[in-house]
Amino acid sequence: MDNNLSKEKQLELLDQYFVSTIEALDLLQISKQSFYSLVNREKINRVKKGGAVLYFRDEILERAREQEFLRKKYRPFDY
Repeated sequence: MDNNLSKEKQLELLDQYFVSTIEALDLLQISKQSFYSLVNREKINRVKKGGAVLYFRDEILERAREQEFLRKKYRPFDY
């Protein structure tokens, strides 16, 4: 029983600190091509473990805030 709670807590922490590629794309509202360009230019850091690739949630959310600010600044007609 304790082991299951431990796994649940681990999954909760994982979800709290990391996002998947799909979640990152949704949060940033950009194309896969743009996203991978940011990753390749090391504007977004990735964590690889085995076959899984995750991204830091705080970093993605900060990038989303920056993008929103820049979109409003340079594309005011969209708002």
